[in-house]
Amino acid sequence: MRTEAEIAEGYAKYRGKCKAMSEAAVAADPTLRLVRGHVLVPGWGTEEAHWWCERPDGTIYDPSVLQFPFAPPAGAYTEFDGTVECAECGKTGPEAEFRHESRYSFCSTLCHGRFVGIF
Repeated sequence: MRTEAEIAEGYAKYRGKCKAMSEAAVAADPTLRLVRGHVLVPGWGTEEAHWWCERPDGTIYDPSVLQFPFAPPAGAYTEFDGTVECAECGKTGPEAEFRHESRYSFCSTLCHGRFVGIF
C-alpha cells in the first residue's frame, strides 16, 4: 500500500504524461501497441481519458499508472472506439466528423453556438 506522500508524488510526476510515456515505451519496445481510451480509476470513482500500451498477449502495460492512487485492474481500461457525442444535442458519430473545443465535441456550428450561448 502506497502512502499519501507517495500517491501525491506519483500524481505530480506522472499526471498528464500518459501519452508521451506510452509513446516512449512503444518506441523502446515495438512489440507494444499504443492505446487511447479511458480508465476507471479506483479511489477516484471517475473515468479518465488515458493512454497506455498493450502487449502482444493482450495484457496492459501502463507506464504512467503511478499517477493514480491505486492501480486500475485490467478490466478498468476501455479502448476508444472513435465515436464521440455532441455536447449540445447528444448526436453520436465518428470523431473526425465533429468539431472539438477543449473537452467538448460538437456535430455542427449551430450546436457549438447553442452550447456557448450565441445562438
